[in-house]
Amino acid sequence: MAGMSPEAVYNYLGGVQYPAKKPELIKHAKINGAGADVINALETLPDEEYKSQDELIRIGSELKHKEWSEIRHEHGR
Repeated sequence: MAGMSPEAVYNYLGGVQYPAKKPELIKHAKINGAGADVINALETLPDEEYKSQDELIRIGSELKHKEWSEIRHEHGR
């Protein structure tokens, strides 16, 4: 989830009508010119319906934290 900061959500997913499913979010981000890092981050999201930008940011933050925890664990940190 490294490519999906709250700023990226606001920049590339502004105007999304919520609730929205993952394919809608990806399509909207592409239309708004999101880079591969943002698209890849969106593709890692669970296949769910997201109720709001705030929910998306919260889930993205949780996944990013989990990702870093797994990396640290793999490297014995």
